[in-house]
Amino acid sequence: MKWMKALVYRSKDKADWEKAQELLRDAGVESFPFAGEEPPVPGCGAKIDPRKFMNPNPVPTTLYEIKVAAADKERAAAALEGKVLPVRSYGYGV
Repeated sequence: MKWMKALVYRSKDKADWEKAQELLRDAGVESFPFAGEEPPVPGCGAKIDPRKFMNPNPVPTTLYEIKVAAADKERAAAALEGKVLPVRSYGYGV
């Protein structure tokens, strides 16, 4: 079932994310990379992210993820293990 996806990589480091994509490509594993903004905490004024508002050195909020077909999860994990940052949860369940 190629439509079922499994998360194999999540980080805030873009260079490491690109390295992980290259490792998966070299291993012959089809990957589905995604880069997106981490949502701010909801509430009053949620559209204003306090990490960026009037901050000369904003905190990086882009999350970089890679998903693979569920059937390829073990191959992908073996290709990435020890070569890139481990999957970490940033407020979401992994």
